[in-house]
Amino acid sequence: MYQHANIQRPLTKHQTPLVMAINILLTFGYMTGIYWLSSIPGDIDSESPLLSSIILWTPPAIQNLAHIPLFGMLAFLWHRSLNPLIKNSRLLLGTAFLLTTGFGMADELHQLQVPGRYASLTDMALDALGAFLTIWILSREQNKAANP
Repeated sequence: MYQHANIQRPLTKHQTPLVMAINILLTFGYMTGIYWLSSIPGDIDSESPLLSSIILWTPPAIQNLAHIPLFGMLAFLWHRSLNPLIKNSRLLLGTAFLLTTGFGMADELHQLQVPGRYASLTDMALDALGAFLTIWILSREQNKAANP
């Protein structure tokens, strides 16, 4: 019957215009939070020395690995926001992945303008990995739901 996540899905009762608006606002709010985090200078900032110090004392490996769940959650939020608008499951998953990784790239470029920060291909790859893992999990869940 159903072999892949490429089906046309009907709207559910949880996809009312209000719920859709809330999901989109949550997604953009989450993106704003990521942008804010990437705006913190790479050296001690006189305006927020405590926050700058915490980030400076966090080992770089932990900072890098944090990209995976951070952008995985963004992919989930995009999927949730776009779910009522994009009926084709493959297109939905691909769009959520591309929007997430595109934002990750834009955020890395934004960091070029932040004192003491730099853009990193490693960070972009970790952003994409987080998005990919989430999309893969969502795809498997959709396949399970379609093939009980």
